Order: sequence, then C-alpha cells, then structure tokens
Amino acid sequence: MAKTRTDTDSMARKNQKITLIGLTGGIGCGQSTVAGFLEKMGVKIINADQVAKDVVDQDANVREEIKQIFGNDVFYRNGKLNRKQLGSVVFVDDGKVQQLNRIVHPRMVERIIDEIEETADRGKHRYVAIDAALIYEIQLEHMFDVIIAVAARTRNRIERVQNRDGLPENEIMNRIKKQIPIKDKIQWADFVIHNNSTLEQLEIKTRKVFQQIDHSNAPAKPRYSRSRYSKKRR
Repeated sequence: MAKTRTDTDSMARKNQKITLIGLTGGIGCGQSTVAGFLEKMGVKIINADQVAKDVVDQDANVREEIKQIFGNDVFYRNGKLNRKQLGSVVFVDDGKVQQLNRIVHPRMVERIIDEIEETADRGKHRYVAIDAALIYEIQLEHMFDVIIAVAARTRNRIERVQNRDGLPENEIMNRIKKQIPIKDKIQWADFVIHNNSTLEQLEIKTRKVFQQIDHSNAPAKPRYSRSRYSKKRR
C-alpha cells in the first residue's frame, strides 16, 4: 500500500535526527551537480529520476500500464523501455505527460519514502536530500524541512542539455515550458543557488547554503501553497 503525504510527514517528525532537503530546479539548471557537491559534504542523496527509472525497469506492472497507453513502439524488442522514443511521444502532449506521471510517480514516491526510512534506521546520515526537478509539479513540497532551488539562465540551460543529451533546441524549450517556471521556484524555495558561472563557484555557493542549513536546521519561510499556483495556471 502506497504511503500518503501524511505518512511522510509523520515519518519525518518521528525521525527528527534526519533533516529532509528538497533539491529542485529545472532541466539544465544543474541541480544534480549541486547534489554531487552536497554528497561530498556528507549528505545522503536520493535521485528521483533514478528511482523512477528503477520503478519502470523493475516493475512489470508499470511497464504493462505504459505499454497499454503508449503502445509497443516505446519499448525495445528485449522489453526494455525506449526512453528517447517515449519522450518524443510524451513531451508534445500535456495529457500524455499526466498519464505517464500517474503511472510512475506514486510508485516513485513510495520507494523514496522507503529509502528515507532505511537511511534514518541506519543512523549514518543527519541530512537526506531528494534530487527532484518536479518537487512542486507533483506536490511533494510539504515532505521537506527545507527546499533549495537551483536556477540558471535559459541559454545556459539549453546549452547544457544539448551537450548532455544532444536534443534540438525546440525540444528542450518544449520541456522547459512544461515545468513550473524557475522564477516561481525561486520565490517559493528557502534557498536559491544561481548556476551561471564555473563549477568552482557553484561548489562554493552550495557549501555556503549547506552551512546555513546546518547552522539553522530550520526552513526560512512558510511552505508554499499548491492551490495558489493551480489557480494562477488556469
């Protein structure tokens, strides 16, 4: 049975020695690079994208649901998901994005919660950061003690994704537009890291933010209300 957000909040309160950090941003902003720096500082990192991939690869029921909605063409002959093909189908249609999210995200969240609980039981980490671009999009903001948003200029984001994935600019822009605008995530986050310079500068900024979290161990502002955003987007 999947855990609800209430279950998550109760778990977080129970394990007060664990501080949950939400690390968000948008495609090409560099949040996973920031996650790598935080890991060097002793933070346990859980990558939501990797968890979602594991869910699809390991859960036959999930693959079957995807096949029923998106067809056999999004799978290779060996049964593995062709993520590039699925992306070309999904990211041109908001309805298809929502269909895919309804299949994968509940299982992904359940696995993330399980991993947080396991980390708390082991007692080796005081901080756990969830690297997830879609924290606000899938309404997970309330499970965190503090949220960091990683932001970058649009041109920098496009160039990074082109270098990393080889996607054309129009497809990258289409994916950017399907996420909550980064300016809104900046407004709602407790801390913001701007990633428009060198890796060395990014690591320095990351360390400064982590030191603030470590010293205060408390969020800087009240958590954002999803209903406000929903009305704004209608």
